[in-house]
Amino acid sequence: MDKELQAKSILGVTLFVTLLSVSGIALPYPVLAPLFNEGTSPLTHFMSLPKEILFGVVIGIYPLGVIIGSSVIGAYSDRYGRKKVLTLTMLGCSLSYMLTAIAAISGSFVLFALSRLLTGLFEGNIAIARAIAIDLHPTINKTKSLSWISAMGFGGYLIGPLAGGHLAPFGIDVLFLIAGLVCFIATLCCQLLLPNSTNQAVEQEDKGSSLVLLKDSSLRQFFILYLFLMLGINIYYEFYPLWLVEKFAYNPAQIGWATVLITSCMIFSSTMLNSRIEKRMTTAQAGLIGMLLVTTALFLVPVTSQQSYWITFALVGFGVGIYNGFLTSYISTAYEHKAQGQLMGMLVTIFCVGNLIAAGIGSVISLIQVSYSIWAAAFCIGAASLLFFRGHFKLSLWEK
Repeated sequence: MDKELQAKSILGVTLFVTLLSVSGIALPYPVLAPLFNEGTSPLTHFMSLPKEILFGVVIGIYPLGVIIGSSVIGAYSDRYGRKKVLTLTMLGCSLSYMLTAIAAISGSFVLFALSRLLTGLFEGNIAIARAIAIDLHPTINKTKSLSWISAMGFGGYLIGPLAGGHLAPFGIDVLFLIAGLVCFIATLCCQLLLPNSTNQAVEQEDKGSSLVLLKDSSLRQFFILYLFLMLGINIYYEFYPLWLVEKFAYNPAQIGWATVLITSCMIFSSTMLNSRIEKRMTTAQAGLIGMLLVTTALFLVPVTSQQSYWITFALVGFGVGIYNGFLTSYISTAYEHKAQGQLMGMLVTIFCVGNLIAAGIGSVISLIQVSYSIWAAAFCIGAASLLFFRGHFKLSLWEK
């Protein structure tokens, strides 16, 4: 098969698997909060603990699993091959969702929590999809392929919750069974459609999990700024629904449409704008512009009216789509001597750490005023922008 045609085929399969996988991941999101809020399910009763505490455990244990899993899955794909590890982890996701459905049917909170942890362990495999996209360079430009991977992720987080909301009346067990089925289909796609050429092992300069990359001082500086970036964007994601409720008395359907707006702008910028931007500036410049766009929009969000807030939300979506594609491409190029699965695994790990920290910080700040949470998000992303400018522009690393 022609090399370019094969590369496009591999990317196409990877994009489809990413869309299916993330849709399956996001499918149960709309049901967990109402389930624990109602408090009628056996899952919401364990050792006489408040249902709010049990909900916190279920919500927190999943990203904990992703943190652990993503720190090793990317590195394993370097060592044992992308196709093999992606297929096995997708199968693990499928079985974990099936186990979660069994826990929901039996009403066992312990099994439910453990199955959520297990699901998280396997779902750090988005790092492998990014590594596959990078492996296709230069046959397919890495910024383009990484932007499309991001777009499929955004699409999954849009499709999954919408589908989950409509399927919720059939029961939480049915929802998790469907999520398991979706992930199983993704498993079959990996095994049957990805060529064995994606199974080639990659030499690792630093043996071990992604965490060993922290030994590199320059990478450590990038990871610190990336943590600020992920902390800011996660604070925004987790608390803008509360801001919409408090300021405009929005109902779930209206919040859902606000989410559709943001995600649609992310997808548009990832698939349509990034290729145009790349022709006019370097990956570092584009990444910085994306971060500054989000920072500016977030500073404006709390002072906008109901008629104009959607403009700032759209700008956030555009900015996220831009920096998400270009920053990943930038770090991949700047450290191309590093094993890419290991490197992408580190980025996923940092995202989840930011998610956990954001939940705590945002909750405390929102007790004062939820608008302050949005400004805190803007401050974090602004700090990341400053660190990126000082650490990379001044070190003359702004080259394609």
